[in-house]
Amino acid sequence: MATKVTYVCNTCGYSYTSVNEIFWLDENGKIVIKPLARATSAESYSSPLKGFFVKYYCYDCKEFISKFIISKKAREISDEYVFHLIDGYDDSLKIVQYDDAFQRCLKCGTGLPVRAEYSFSYDTDDEFHINRDFLGFSEGDSHKFAGLYYGYFCSQCKKQINKFVITENNANFDDSEIKAILEEHTNDLTIFLRRDYDICPECGEKVYYLNQNSTCPYCRRDKLYISDHIDFD
Repeated sequence: MATKVTYVCNTCGYSYTSVNEIFWLDENGKIVIKPLARATSAESYSSPLKGFFVKYYCYDCKEFISKFIISKKAREISDEYVFHLIDGYDDSLKIVQYDDAFQRCLKCGTGLPVRAEYSFSYDTDDEFHINRDFLGFSEGDSHKFAGLYYGYFCSQCKKQINKFVITENNANFDDSEIKAILEEHTNDLTIFLRRDYDICPECGEKVYYLNQNSTCPYCRRDKLYISDHIDFD
């Protein structure tokens, strides 16, 4: 089901509408972006390339940034071709990212299927926990950082790859500190991603998803509030 939310600034009247959207490659080889609804899900089902589409805002560049999160890509489609298609979609600045579960072998580059999906937490007593039911940890849990774990195995290289996606970093650890802690708990190849922010491809500053209580991008003097909310399918 798609959700359409309109935000307004009380001070200057600026209005912004957000819709949860998906993208896919149609039969003519063109990128299509439409709201995530029952009909569009069916239309994109057999596409060799598809994913989620979101918009961020860079307060430094004063521009919207288009983000394409790839959830499915056929093997015959190269990464270079994907970037070429997305870059040519329009003139906006863009971020291209594979979704959390997607991973290539760090040795040979082969696309790998997920073999294990768990949640993990590093608590305030410096203990590392894995939730094998992949149910996640509640907000009331006491931890320094937490996230999602994905396990892979490359049959060609005979290598295990462990991916840790950081979704909460309550201790404000930097990347080197997180990496050192994670590597203490695995003897195999380890990679990690931080999902708590994105970077503008133009200026290198943080970009933001506009929502309720975001600073108005036009006047910068007030917060946005929800003026309309519609669910549709």
